[in-house]
Amino acid sequence: MKTGDLFEVKGVDENSFKDIPDPCRYCMYWQTTGNYGEGTMKPEMEQEKRKWFGEVVRAFGNCLKVAYLSNVPIGFVQYAPAKFFPRVKEYTSEQPTEDSVFIACLYIVNKEARGKGFGTLMLKDLVAELEKRRFSAIETFARRSSTENPSGPSKLYLKHNFRTKNEKDDFPLVRLEL
Repeated sequence: MKTGDLFEVKGVDENSFKDIPDPCRYCMYWQTTGNYGEGTMKPEMEQEKRKWFGEVVRAFGNCLKVAYLSNVPIGFVQYAPAKFFPRVKEYTSEQPTEDSVFIACLYIVNKEARGKGFGTLMLKDLVAELEKRRFSAIETFARRSSTENPSGPSKLYLKHNFRTKNEKDDFPLVRLEL
């Protein structure tokens, strides 16, 4: 990363879906339940992700964003009401509420770009969008013990005024009132 690199976050549409970085473009972790392993995360799943994306856009609106650095995709955000993510029911800390938008993924795929503030910029962009759309809250399961977590580390959210709702396990549910 060089000083002066252009950073931007853009909503995904049918034309820009191809810009979603691997493995996010075909990851269906949150959209499924039960066992999930390498065999499930394969490029053939991209069609399933596209189908899910179309359904959520029709029911909720924009739900995916890509972060670019000098026009190269480096990060990904996936969000919608929790009802679009069946796997949330498998988490034990607490369930997201119906009044919130759930962040399933806020991830810097490019490891060299991590720890440079891009996650914060992605989060601020998402908060601004959801405030404009008049949602009342944002929730996610944020990992405490590691920064290696696609939904983002808890310290990122806590630094930006999210509050922990339940600390039952390593993935507490955190919430930001909008």
